[in-house]
Amino acid sequence: MYRFKQFLDSLEHYELNALKQQVEKGKLDIVKEINGKIKQHEKQHARDCTTCSNSLDPYNTNNYTIMFGQEDFKKKASFCGLDCLEYFLKNLKQTKEGAGKTEFSGTNSVGDKNAEKIE
Repeated sequence: MYRFKQFLDSLEHYELNALKQQVEKGKLDIVKEINGKIKQHEKQHARDCTTCSNSLDPYNTNNYTIMFGQEDFKKKASFCGLDCLEYFLKNLKQTKEGAGKTEFSGTNSVGDKNAEKIE
């Protein structure tokens, strides 16, 4: 929101009025513009490999990008080759399996549930 406020602050009075009229008349579809920008960002590879931090060449056909996570908070990771992608997925799987094995004692000294982690 800060950048949007900066954008609005940079406009002249007549530009603000024109923008307001376009939004009110439905000529400016802000949601469509935002969704288009999000899709544009999703299509881009990152600049560095997530696993080994090597610089990625955007024109190389051996670059891989995956998107994962819950629908409203997607994460993106790019890789310079299959070996880095496989390493990442292997570690991600181990992390997920390790998270499933974590247990809780049930209560702490005050009586709060799920307060003390047992490893």
